[in-house]
Amino acid sequence: MKILAIRLKNLASLAGPFELDFTAEPLASAGLFAITGPTGAGKSTLLDALCLALFGAVPRLNNTGRDAKVPDADGE
Repeated sequence: MKILAIRLKNLASLAGPFELDFTAEPLASAGLFAITGPTGAGKSTLLDALCLALFGAVPRLNNTGRDAKVPDADGE
């Protein structure tokens, strides 16, 4: 499996629509890249979105139960 893009909207710290396209430069030609940024920038949220899409759950929120809501950008 090859992940081509991550698209999300209002998930945790990433407000509004957001897309990370792995087929566009500079990521398309990168063999390896790092997800970096300051606290609260959305690094873990990108990984949460990926886990949610693939597995229907977010492992770092597993103690809250399967039906728990992932907070949106407004904290709701």
